[in-house]
Amino acid sequence: MTIHDELDQTRRAVQNLEKALAALRNQLGPHLDVLRLLDDVARCSADLRRLEDQLGTPSRHELVAIPDDDYTHGLWATGDADHEGLGAPGRRAP
Repeated sequence: MTIHDELDQTRRAVQNLEKALAALRNQLGPHLDVLRLLDDVARCSADLRRLEDQLGTPSRHELVAIPDDDYTHGLWATGDADHEGLGAPGRRAP
């Protein structure tokens, strides 16, 4: 599992817990323990967002555009670039 999968799974679990506690609060009213649990889950949610920010993980749903333009040929014209499968110019294959 990738870190994106783990973070998504954790986010869904926290959201499900928030929903379950909100339903419990609706049934029990403003019970002290339920309110404390809601506060704890809110802290977990904030910590998860902070962790995602620290890891710099982009959202899975964020698209990255890859241009179809030709690459700049000048990148390979300096002579120090390795040729794929051949090594650097002037060297011989074993």
